[in-house]
Amino acid sequence: MAPFELYIPDNLSFQDYIAIVQTARAWADGYDLKDYDHLAATIAPEVIIDYTLIVPAWGSRTLAADDFVKEWLSEEHLGNKALATQHLLGQPYFKLVTDDEIIVQWQQLASHGRRENSALDSSNKISETSDGRSWMEHRFVKINGKWRISKITPSLSYQTGDFQRVRRAEGAP
Repeated sequence: MAPFELYIPDNLSFQDYIAIVQTARAWADGYDLKDYDHLAATIAPEVIIDYTLIVPAWGSRTLAADDFVKEWLSEEHLGNKALATQHLLGQPYFKLVTDDEIIVQWQQLASHGRRENSALDSSNKISETSDGRSWMEHRFVKINGKWRISKITPSLSYQTGDFQRVRRAEGAP
């Protein structure tokens, strides 16, 4: 096996760095706030979502931005009112930087909690939890001068709790 070679991009502007960080944060906020506008503002016109390393049954798919946002914020995924989430992105590792593509791998903690009732407020008690520690890889592409996410690929390091149970449909036992 070849030794690890540290990649230090010499062509990453501070403005592009800030744009990538802001876009990634708005993406995480879109997930956690269950907010269409936040999430839609971060996504390229077409996005590949590859969750095969987290939930193999979900596989890898390519969706139009609007379809992705609607699906990911649906009751089946993060729009489930009983599901509280917080996606925390840690230090970025830039894997590729070109004029029109940037690939970043983030350290991620995806925290999932089951609300005792479906009220979307912070005073609601969490009855069950499942947290995933992972690396989240985003491929960013430049669209009309703005960086947008065109591929989302998490890979799990480890998980606590029963994720499938915590994310079960609202009203399910």
